[in-house]
Amino acid sequence: MSKLRIATLSSIIGLVTVVGCSTQQSAPPVNPPKITPAEGGEIKRVWLDQGWSEQIRNDFWFTNQGAQIIPYTWFVWLEQAESEQLFRHTDHMEMLRYLPMQASQSNPGGLPIGFALHNNQTTGESWVGMTCAACHTNQLDYKGTKILIEGAPTLGNFVLFFKKLIEAMDKTLADTAKFERFAANVLGPNRTDNDVAQLKTRLQDIALASAKRQTVNALPTDYPEDFTSYARLDAFGNIQNAGTAFALHDLTNKNTPTGPVSYPFLWGTHQSDVVQWNASAPNTPIVGPLVRNIGEVVGVFGSLDIKEAPIWQRLWGKKVRYSSTVDIMGLGYLESWVKTLKSPQWPVQYFPAIDNNKAAAGALLYKAECASCHQIVPREDELKRYIANQTLISELGTDPVTAYNASCHMANTLILEGTKERILIGDKFGPTGNAIDIPVNGVVGLVLKDIPLALKAGNIAERTQANGKKLSGLAEFEALVSEHLKARNNKAKSAATDCIDGTLDNGVYKGRPLNGIWATAPYLHNGSVASLWELLQTPKARSNTFWVGSREFDPVNVGYETHQGLNLFKVTDSNGKIRAGNSNLGHSYGTHLNDTQKWQLVEFMKTL
Repeated sequence: MSKLRIATLSSIIGLVTVVGCSTQQSAPPVNPPKITPAEGGEIKRVWLDQGWSEQIRNDFWFTNQGAQIIPYTWFVWLEQAESEQLFRHTDHMEMLRYLPMQASQSNPGGLPIGFALHNNQTTGESWVGMTCAACHTNQLDYKGTKILIEGAPTLGNFVLFFKKLIEAMDKTLADTAKFERFAANVLGPNRTDNDVAQLKTRLQDIALASAKRQTVNALPTDYPEDFTSYARLDAFGNIQNAGTAFALHDLTNKNTPTGPVSYPFLWGTHQSDVVQWNASAPNTPIVGPLVRNIGEVVGVFGSLDIKEAPIWQRLWGKKVRYSSTVDIMGLGYLESWVKTLKSPQWPVQYFPAIDNNKAAAGALLYKAECASCHQIVPREDELKRYIANQTLISELGTDPVTAYNASCHMANTLILEGTKERILIGDKFGPTGNAIDIPVNGVVGLVLKDIPLALKAGNIAERTQANGKKLSGLAEFEALVSEHLKARNNKAKSAATDCIDGTLDNGVYKGRPLNGIWATAPYLHNGSVASLWELLQTPKARSNTFWVGSREFDPVNVGYETHQGLNLFKVTDSNGKIRAGNSNLGHSYGTHLNDTQKWQLVEFMKTL
């Protein structure tokens, strides 16, 4: 039996929240495109009151956090692989289930929500990268009305997006006419033959680097291509590999991301004592949000590089150096907004009215069946900290793959061997270690490069000691990391797990308050249950297949329409056996109720 290793990172793609903010935006590209309605014109949506002003909403969508996918002008002008239609075209982004947006001062290229312009501080070049909003903003459609929900889990298909992007770059390299159009738009009328040749060489380099990333995070050959698909991603696995394979420069030093999860909703994240579906990351103020958010960027195209320190630094004991494109202040700004985000209320102006008699009866059932794991937080208390419930996986009976991968994936430590896990404190790395500890080490290394900036981003006030002297920034951060690590180690001692057979008898999943739960389908941590009504059915009676990707909301069952969509989610494989990672079993609470009581419970959850 090995000890359960508790990670201190948020997932990519689900799990951000950050800190305080400037609305200053990067300048438009040198050759900005002319935006037409077909490419990025006005999208008619409505918004709910979630505590954000229009300015905060817009800043959250497009504030850079340091991720780099491809150069900005490339993304603006890149065509789809099989047509001359732009990659960023409204229809294409809708197919991938990202949210098209019109051009504006903060979004001059008419990019989708959550795709931000990033100016590389080293080269000065503008890139496009994902930010929190790409994975944590969603749109519900109901009878022609498009309702935007801030902080809601995306329906986006990240894996398909990246696959299509690589195909588009490859086809642009292979198709002379396509490349000529691309070069003309990117380089402008004064381009030279040398400019064009250099562009093609660089496009080849970035396409190859992207293909390497795709290969490192590829699924085993016996998994279906659409295993990850819409509305879920193994962000934790991507973060692990960003550290073990890419930061340490060994593409074989990887683990397969076979535990995709539904993107968590953001409201209440800042206030919880722990984050991650498996409650693995202590959300210790204020270092918790800072660490998990840097880790999130590392998982979504924010480069992390861990190399041997130069000889003059090794002389005084510094073995490695850390670098990244992460924008720490951008993360700080994002967190400051997320911590004020409130859950969405059932929009009676657009949806059928709630049956108050049913909801009142359901409130009593909720208290008896659900409240021990999912506490009720009054709306006036939503921004207060709370202690999340943690339930044993052995009791829940839900799919254990996510928790298993987070706890049990191992990797070679390579250059980090012999250094402390948290640089300043902690055990020393042996030749192998828990995979997630490597990117966490990198995150701490990035913070230590500029302590004042990191503390500013984390809103950590300078403190005064008993003798009246100011506490140094380094001492302040060391104290916070020590507290963070202590919480992690205490949890590790209390939960042993068998990483050989994968039973995870003492592993846990987190139960959070269900405010706004109606807007977050599909359900369970792995998105294997289509609606709240379906979740109240006995596990064996739940649907083993349902369509995902539809935005059309079902206000009766509370989820999305499942009779059609963009991909068919399958719990079982071709042999009828439940596929690891896709199980819809477990969480049998309330399933013994009769249908009348179940409908009452569903009606009450609409009010949360």
